[in-house]
Amino acid sequence: MSSQHRPRPIVVGVDESASSRVALHWAAELAAATGAPLLLLHAQLHGSANLAAAPLRPYMRELLADAERCGVDRPSVEVVHGNTVDLLHMRAGEARLLVLGSYGDGAWSGTLVGHVALGLAGRVGCPVAVVRGATPGVPPSRRGAVVAAVEDLGTGPGVLDTALLLARAWGTSVLVAHCAADGGPAGSVPRGDAAATARRLVDWGMRWVSDQDSDVPVAGEVIESGTGQGLMDLATSARVIVVGHHPQPSSAPSTMRRLIEFAPCPIVAVPLLADPFVVTDPDHAPAVPPVSSSR
Repeated sequence: MSSQHRPRPIVVGVDESASSRVALHWAAELAAATGAPLLLLHAQLHGSANLAAAPLRPYMRELLADAERCGVDRPSVEVVHGNTVDLLHMRAGEARLLVLGSYGDGAWSGTLVGHVALGLAGRVGCPVAVVRGATPGVPPSRRGAVVAAVEDLGTGPGVLDTALLLARAWGTSVLVAHCAADGGPAGSVPRGDAAATARRLVDWGMRWVSDQDSDVPVAGEVIESGTGQGLMDLATSARVIVVGHHPQPSSAPSTMRRLIEFAPCPIVAVPLLADPFVVTDPDHAPAVPPVSSSR
């Protein structure tokens, strides 16, 4: 099969931490539901010069067995020398989704994960998921809607695309949310009555979801509080929050970082599209191509 027609895998970074196992289960269940290949990726800086020929460590064999029990057909594994961020960045070009754990002391988790996820979301062309539950060791809930946090019309289609794919896979609904208190990047939405603009943007997102798949239930919510607190409140009952990522200086406050570090549900960061879809009026936004199951 040529690379052009080979299904793009879900790539999950793994190590020996409990957080990594939770992330693996989440990624494996999604791969099984969508029919996507699953690649387990482990980076290490030291060890045998020929890692490909070295036998898998027991925990890696256990993770592969876990993936198969989740229904994944022939999950694959790569153990390679390299830096965590650089390795994920290289694999992202062929991935449908990158998945990371969020707790523990491993190279893929702990306090490093926010930096890794934010850095990747600003550099790669696929979504980056950080998997977490309400507390360490507790898997994410399988209940609740997929929240599509639509900040503006530039990131909106990518966020809605990803949210719809997840909702289809899990048989759940989409909640389109936007914060009326934040205006978004300059020029992305009309100025003026923030609440009215937010309502129109949410209505546009709901129409978009319904146009792509009328079988997926969709609702909308205008968040009156600031984006960070508003999304944190939604996270308590959401199955996952999908949010667009605008790269920021490392010193700038980041809603994304707050969600990754503290939200009690998985967060999926969708990078800004290479060719931003930007218009000035949600009521006249052009149609967006339907979600493709082969993406």
